[in-house]
Amino acid sequence: MNGESPRSLSGNRRLRVLCVDDQPVILHILRRLLEVQGFEVVTCGDAVTALSTFTEGAFDFVMTDVHMPGMGGLALTRALRDIQPELPVIIVTGHGTVDTAIQALREGATGMLVKPFTGQELLVEVRRALAAAQVRYEALQYRYMSPVLDSIALTLSTAIEARNLETGEHCRRIGILSERIAAVLGLDERQQMIIRVGGYLHDTGKIGIADAVLLKPGRLTDEEMAEMRRHSEIGAAILDVHEAMSEIAQIVRHHHERWDGRGYPAALAGTAIPLGGRIIAVADAFSAMTGDRVYRPALPLDRAWAELRANSGSQFDPELVSAFERVVDEEGALRPLGVDLERILIGEVQLPNAIA
Repeated sequence: MNGESPRSLSGNRRLRVLCVDDQPVILHILRRLLEVQGFEVVTCGDAVTALSTFTEGAFDFVMTDVHMPGMGGLALTRALRDIQPELPVIIVTGHGTVDTAIQALREGATGMLVKPFTGQELLVEVRRALAAAQVRYEALQYRYMSPVLDSIALTLSTAIEARNLETGEHCRRIGILSERIAAVLGLDERQQMIIRVGGYLHDTGKIGIADAVLLKPGRLTDEEMAEMRRHSEIGAAILDVHEAMSEIAQIVRHHHERWDGRGYPAALAGTAIPLGGRIIAVADAFSAMTGDRVYRPALPLDRAWAELRANSGSQFDPELVSAFERVVDEEGALRPLGVDLERILIGEVQLPNAIA
């Protein structure tokens, strides 16, 4: 197949397919076309044998005829999806009617191939089914890992904040505010989770900053400011130890970039800055302004809002300032985002000076 091949979700070295048809010539054609593309192919001449074979092995997808003696392909599809709900199943039929397609989709089929078909048509349908299955698989993995990653991230951020003499809630607040901004932008759950965890961990690099700089109550010198600015790259280096963390590491690295290109560490500008970094920049700035710091007390809410809006288009992505206004009201309280969004968001967050 052209392009990057989907990886096996079954744990096999090669993608493994179960082909089911009562016509030996069709099974022969499927085997020949799929094996030349590197698939491991297992064939069965009836649905009952196929169901038994499936339960004894691990398969990445199934291709089945509709009309077979005994159990038909649609009943087989239903039985297979009961065993493995995310399994891609491609229906192969000589009767490609609308009614057949609707019925196949209702039974959980991923796609449909109409006989006679070309080798190219077969491979396009297989790739489409596997790509869809991989997206669903990764979404489920992230959903499973989300609470685990949250716990680890919050534990680390709490330890960092304890050293920094902050409230212990700053990083959690940034994570949840950033997640809500991502939600109103329409980003999917996986992206929301990555941005949320990026918010939790955005100040991880402060663990590598000297106390004399980190805890200094007054204005930093130029040398001390340069030292403080290293925290974004230190944090990214700490986190970027596995490919699964690379997107989070990039958010941490670039959350102090500016929309006008005058930020650090890479002086990125505009949309060259990772979206998560741009989102966290807005949430972090507002939280920093409205919270007490070792070098100054919290600003009044009206002044914080004025600063945020005055720097829209220079320091901050103007679209994200507008999105933040949809998340937090003028009194500093969270706005309701609607039943559907609230149901998938991880939790509430209290802002400093907010009206509870």
